[in-house]
Amino acid sequence: MAIRYAGELAALGTAVCFASGSNLFTAAGRRMGSHVMNRLRITVALVLLTLALRATTGAWWPTWATPTALIALSVSGMIGFVFGDAGNFRAMVILGAGRASLLAATAPLFTTALAWPILHQKPGPLALAGMLLVFFGVGLAITSRSRKQAGQADHKEGSERDGIIAGLLGAFGQATGMVLSKIGLRTGIDPLPATVVRVTAAVITIWIIAMMQREVKHTFRAMKDGRATAFMVGGAFMGPFLGVTLALTALHYIEAGVSASITALSPLLAMTLAVRFHGERLTWRALIGAVIAISGVVLLFKR
Repeated sequence: MAIRYAGELAALGTAVCFASGSNLFTAAGRRMGSHVMNRLRITVALVLLTLALRATTGAWWPTWATPTALIALSVSGMIGFVFGDAGNFRAMVILGAGRASLLAATAPLFTTALAWPILHQKPGPLALAGMLLVFFGVGLAITSRSRKQAGQADHKEGSERDGIIAGLLGAFGQATGMVLSKIGLRTGIDPLPATVVRVTAAVITIWIIAMMQREVKHTFRAMKDGRATAFMVGGAFMGPFLGVTLALTALHYIEAGVSASITALSPLLAMTLAVRFHGERLTWRALIGAVIAISGVVLLFKR
């Protein structure tokens, strides 16, 4: 028997997982560096996903996947995990977590824009209204965060303008990855093996880049920090493993734009968790934004 609102619940679960993972990744990244952490977390996620696939299907690789599914999901993984995440991490370093998360929340706009002509998924009036409320609420909440951003324009990774461009490119990469994932899922492949294909392609790509940059030894040396490694493994479980699997489950049941809009609550949830674990301030403006964003999610459920 199908669970009512299975897609919406999976998307909400994705937001919770990504929020938890982002806080764990923040703790890990501060100790080992964002680029190193990105390589390690996606590799750990692949190990977890492959073991899960073996346990549930008896296979180490989805040999039953069609060529169309393999191509679409592989390109999706390379664009979403490598290109998209690289932009998001760079924006976070230059702009800070709050402003970078706000830029990442524009991904549903790109997703809906791409899904309309490619997937022929035209959002209805309630869905559009819900998306706008989610975007407005998340933006209001995130921009309320107190932060000391002096000197950001002179950051070694680029200017403030570079950070904004990187954040928008990251959001576009995530959106493109979601749309390509939907194409792969339409072939009938289940979310778990689809995630294995996506992450495998990302891992191969990211380590080829690491070899070209002579960063392989440096990456593994960072694992000597046991605390950072523990945070990274926890984030890999919550994000690329459980979170991405839930994200593809949501795409399996509901429209790409609606799924991305619900998942866009992740920055708001991450900010709330950061109050507890990183001592960040939560203002009344943030609470009002939360109410608005949740109202948008309710509209998406009732669309």
